[in-house]
Amino acid sequence: MPSLAPNNGSLNPFLLMGPALLAAFLFSWSIFHSDLSKREAREGVPVVNMMRGGNIWLPQINPQQLRTKPPLFYWSGLLTSKLFGEVSEITLRIPSVLAGVGTVFLTTFLGMRQFSATIGCLAGLIITTCWRFVYLGSHARIDMLFTFFITLAFVALWELSRGEKKSLKWLAGLAIGLAVMTKGPLGWLFPLLAIFIFSRLHKPFSMPWAYLLALPLAMAGLWLGVGLMAGGEEFSQMIYQETVGRVSGSEAIHIHPKPFYYYIPQIFGGMAPWSLFLPFALWHGKKYQDVPWKFCLIALATLFIFLSLFPGKRGDYLLPLYPMGAVMLAVFFSRAEESLTFPTRIFMGMMILFALVLGFSALLPELNFDSLSLNSRDRWMAQLFYDKHQPSTLLLAMGTLSMLAFGYALHKNSGMKISGIITGWAFLLYLGVYGPAARIVNEHTSFRPFAEELKQISENRSLFNYGKVREDLLYYLDSPITEISGNPFSEQPNALLLIKKSLSQAWLKKYSDQKVLLEMNAAFEPYQLIGRAQ
Repeated sequence: MPSLAPNNGSLNPFLLMGPALLAAFLFSWSIFHSDLSKREAREGVPVVNMMRGGNIWLPQINPQQLRTKPPLFYWSGLLTSKLFGEVSEITLRIPSVLAGVGTVFLTTFLGMRQFSATIGCLAGLIITTCWRFVYLGSHARIDMLFTFFITLAFVALWELSRGEKKSLKWLAGLAIGLAVMTKGPLGWLFPLLAIFIFSRLHKPFSMPWAYLLALPLAMAGLWLGVGLMAGGEEFSQMIYQETVGRVSGSEAIHIHPKPFYYYIPQIFGGMAPWSLFLPFALWHGKKYQDVPWKFCLIALATLFIFLSLFPGKRGDYLLPLYPMGAVMLAVFFSRAEESLTFPTRIFMGMMILFALVLGFSALLPELNFDSLSLNSRDRWMAQLFYDKHQPSTLLLAMGTLSMLAFGYALHKNSGMKISGIITGWAFLLYLGVYGPAARIVNEHTSFRPFAEELKQISENRSLFNYGKVREDLLYYLDSPITEISGNPFSEQPNALLLIKKSLSQAWLKKYSDQKVLLEMNAAFEPYQLIGRAQ
């Protein structure tokens, strides 16, 4: 098997910018189609509080509830909101769009520096069109900003391993520090553990440990010092639970406990459709002697194994390994003629058969998504689309033709043809499916209409809630609400109570003098407003 030497450092500016420009269009186009989801509002409410003069060092859901993440993402949302003059869905999502575009650019750059201009461009197009990457690139979530800084750290560390520009040690240390300031200690552990293993197994080089350790620790230490002064015991307890408690699986925090193999289906779903080829890329990669390939493989494997050992798991946590996976897939596609062994051809034939079946929606059987390894909201959305909003036969047929063309280009071993098909497929999927899908989900899940009706009814009346209020409802209510555990009507007869529909029947049975005044028209986690019967 021939080995490709690392690229000589030349960069094709058109191929370098192409994937990033495509990503900028796709991600920014999608941010206008929906209200904030629960998880987005969880990051948005602290920005609202900061915008109104709240503590910028301690992100807060409310004065009694600290957000469990460092402040960098919230600062980015605060900056864009100040530039636009208000906090909105768009200003909260812009940091993720920019971080997503930046990650695509870095992935393309890394592929070019490690292999060739074509491989770099192909890697950028692959990551741009991974399902979960597109989703998180247009939503107000911490994960994309974290992924950008982790990828920046890996790019700088790769350049340092080649003996390039020693001044990059400052960039590597700064990138790691910013990753820590975005999501905590994992931003420090991920790149340093991977580069340590790489330097010991494949390419010994002088690591600038002082910069890689001192800069992140100084940045995190400054924030911790200010946080302790401002937050006291509550802040220190939060930090303890988010570090020691998360590793040990403490019941005091919600850590999403999952089995150790949970990430195997998650990486296939998150990097779809290109993850279908990932097992073959890994299998054929054992023959490659390229040092850049081994760098990407070690980074991907380190992150995957490390995260799998944690008790708490979520599919979004895998996002930082997508850039390495995209480069590896691009290398596999570029060497397709050498890699098309008999098992790979069988797999491609199965994929093409599946594409043909998708092209005729009438052939699809009835499916029940409750058995799939998804969270309850994702299962509900998948069932909603399948039952009521299946794509048209024409759209599925176009997707089928794209997959067939991709298989043909792969067989002909044409990197540029594959790149062009991926770009066309991106427009097909995300212009024809992703935006409309966002609108459909928004119709069934947005809390904005209910919040606006609730504000009209509760004007000049005390509003209480039984149990915790979802952050998206809290965001759109934009007014104080008091959590209670007992009956508020004994002391304030004119009060109003907000309660989940799943809990309201037991409540109304206990307090028969109360009735439902307003009910949320949603199929997922609806709320009701309860008042005293007149």
